[in-house]
Formats: sequence, structure tokens, C-alpha cells
Amino acid sequence: MPRPLRLSIAAKLLLWSGALILIFFAATAFLFRQVRHDAEVANRLVTVHHKVDSAIQRMLDRLYSIRDNVLRYRLTGNKDAVQFIVADLNRFGEILRETMAAYPQYAEEWSDLTREFAITLAPGDSAGDSLAPDATIQDWTGILEQSLMDNQSDMQVALTGLHAAGQRAAEMGLYGLALCLFLGVGGSLALAWSINRSLAEVRRGLAAMGGGGTPRDVRVLADDELGELALAFNDMAGRLRREEAMRADFIAMLSHEIRTPLTSVREGVDLVRSGAFGEVNERQRHFLGIAEKESVRLTDLLARLMTVSRLESQAVALSPGPVDCAELLGSALDRLAASADKAGVTLSADPPGEPVTCVCDREHVRQALLNLIGNAVKFSPAGRPVEAGVRREGGEAVFRVRDHGPGIAAGELERIFEKYYRADEVRDSVDGAGLGLAIARRIAEAHGGRIRVESEPGQGALFELFLPLAGPKETA
Repeated sequence: MPRPLRLSIAAKLLLWSGALILIFFAATAFLFRQVRHDAEVANRLVTVHHKVDSAIQRMLDRLYSIRDNVLRYRLTGNKDAVQFIVADLNRFGEILRETMAAYPQYAEEWSDLTREFAITLAPGDSAGDSLAPDATIQDWTGILEQSLMDNQSDMQVALTGLHAAGQRAAEMGLYGLALCLFLGVGGSLALAWSINRSLAEVRRGLAAMGGGGTPRDVRVLADDELGELALAFNDMAGRLRREEAMRADFIAMLSHEIRTPLTSVREGVDLVRSGAFGEVNERQRHFLGIAEKESVRLTDLLARLMTVSRLESQAVALSPGPVDCAELLGSALDRLAASADKAGVTLSADPPGEPVTCVCDREHVRQALLNLIGNAVKFSPAGRPVEAGVRREGGEAVFRVRDHGPGIAAGELERIFEKYYRADEVRDSVDGAGLGLAIARRIAEAHGGRIRVESEPGQGALFELFLPLAGPKETA
């Protein structure tokens, strides 16, 4: 089966611009040809018709003068009239010869004007005969007047054709311009729409990936470089999904394999520390306490890793039910009271103005609140409060946690929700694995909610957890 024709973006642009150039040059060539034709017609009107018209008019003027002088001679016998007649005949002959030499096409039509002629000057037998025009002059005048009418008729036809040709040229130019504008604007919009549609797919995939979600394939909407980009993105997304699956499997295996030894270590340390195997002095008890604390820390880290893995694979089964949001927030504050007291931080609860009840998974939302409040305690300086509260806004319950810590730079407001991300300035000074906020956001998204943060360096941070009152869509 033959491979379908593949057009690159450059080829599409070349075809589009080629079509515009072709139409432009076709319209220009037509207009140029029409202008040349019109120029020839106008030149013919000026050099032929107008000059012939002028020559005929001058010859007719001479004939009219001869006719008048013949009549005057017949009536008065004035011999000066004969001189005028001879002069007019000579001038008439000169004009006739010049015109026929310039325009030989009139030779046959004006042949009677070149033959021998006779002009009668003697008076007639009666007054009527004397006043009658000379036959020769009358014949010549008729020939020239007919030529004048024919020439003027030809001029009128030529002018009418010139006007019609000008209108056709104007219409063709207008149609060519309209077609160029249509192809230019329409082609630009179509090409931009095609390119933007493909880019929008890639941007959607990148946004989903940048938001920490599972990379998804994007639609391949073009068979050009953007199509190749989409295919490359899908290939990369596939590799990332496979690597994510391998990482999730590894974390699950690691948690399973380490949890039991850690439990044994904790129990052993607890037995030794309690004195079950003999007396333990204070120095030994101190280091045993450190070992127990670190084993608890490792267990908590494994639990966080498993939570992130389950949330990313969408393997967490929510058990939503009606929950009193103020009571849920209070239980989270109680859980962290000891840690806050040890850090010298005061936990402050802002009671809601009205009861707020939402449908959610109590334990998962409590975990998200623990992560948010725990972070606030961790980053707050001693002696400063951490304020928490909940309120209803439209169809959502909004949990608010504010601290008075160092704040967050604008460039890091989105990155703090990425897994394992920790800012350089707190990486060595504050304990943590960079999972708490990632877990909180995924719990919010699993409920159909979201998390928003507002912060400026040196001004603390405000985290808001939005949950729909009606619960997750799957259970609504």
C-alpha cells in the first residue's frame, strides 16, 4: 500500500504562499495585458480617429468656404471670390493628399475626391439654379460627411469598448484582491488553527505532566513535524508510565520487605530500653531512644511513599461519608499539639460561623490536614502561631492553614507540590522528604477538590484546601 503523502510545515507554507503568488501574478498579468490593450486603443483613438476627424473637419471647412464663394460669385460676380475658391481648392488638395498618405485605408473611399472635377461658376437660368450648390462640391461634401460620421461612430464604439474593458479590468483586479485576501486570511487562520490544535494537545500533555499527574498520550492531529512531536511525546509518556509502574512496584516491594524488619527492630529496641534484658544506664537509654525515633521516622517515610504510590496509580479506594469539618480539623490539631508545643509554636483554631459538613473520606482528608498543619509547624519560628480554620464558600468547604514562616518565592509556588521537591534554602535546615504537600494535593484531587497557596518571601504562607460539599463525583 503506498505511503500517504506527508507535508511538512515548510511545504504547507510553501504551497500556501505559492498559491497566493500564483493568483497575484495571474491577476497582475491580466491587468497588465488589459492596460496594454487599452493603451493601444487609446493610442489608436488619438493617432488615427482623432487626426482623421480633424483632417475631415478641415477639408469640410474648405469645401464649405468654396461653396459659399461660388454662390457669392454667381450672385455678385465678385472676382475676389474666384481667388478664394482657388486658394481653398489648393488647400483642400494638400490636406487630402497628406491624409491619404498617412492613412492609405481611405484611398478607395475617397477615390472620387481625386478624380478630375469641374466647378460651375456661371449663374443659372433662374434664381433657384444660381442658388443651388455646385454638384462636385456637394458630392465631395457628402463623401466627407459620411466618412466623418463613420469615423465618429468608430470612435464611439472604441470608447465604449475601452470603458467596458476598464470595468472588466477593475472587476478582475477586485476579484483577484478578494481571492488573495481570502486565501491570505483564511489560509493563515487555517494554518494557525492546525498548528495551534496540535500544539494545544502537546501543551495539555505537558501541563498534566508538569502538574505531577500520570503522563497521558496526546492525540496525533497532523502528519508533519508537530505530528512527530506528538508521537515523540507519546513515546516519552509511555516510557515514563513504565518507569512509574516500576517505581511503584519497587516502593511496594521495599515497603513490604522493610516493614517487618523495622517492626522487629522497634520491638527489640523497646525491650532493651525497658530493661527486659538487664539494667540500662542513661547513656544507653539515650541512644536507644534515638534508634527508636529513627525507626519510627523510617516507618512513617515508608507509609508516605506507599500513600503517594497508591494515589498516583489511583488505587486508593475512598470511603466518603458525612463529616463535620470543624471536628475533623480539631482532631488534626490535637494530633499535632505535642509537636507544636515541642517546637514552641501555638496552634490556633478559628471556629466557623456556621456548621460545615461535607462528604469526604475522613481519614484521607485528616491526613491531608495533618500534612498541611505539620508543614506550617515545621516552618514557623518559635513563639509564632499557626492559625487554622474552616468555612463554607458556595458549594465547597474551605480549610485554611496560615503560618508566619519564611514564605515561599513566586517561582516555587507550583513546584512545592511536586514529589520530593524541597527548596535549596530549607533542604538542609528542615527535616522532611518533600512528600507531604504532594500527598495533600492528590487527596484533594481524588475528592474533586484542589489546594491553593498564597505566599510572599518573609510574609508566611496561606494554604487553602477546597473540598466539594457533595463529595467526590464518583459517589455523588
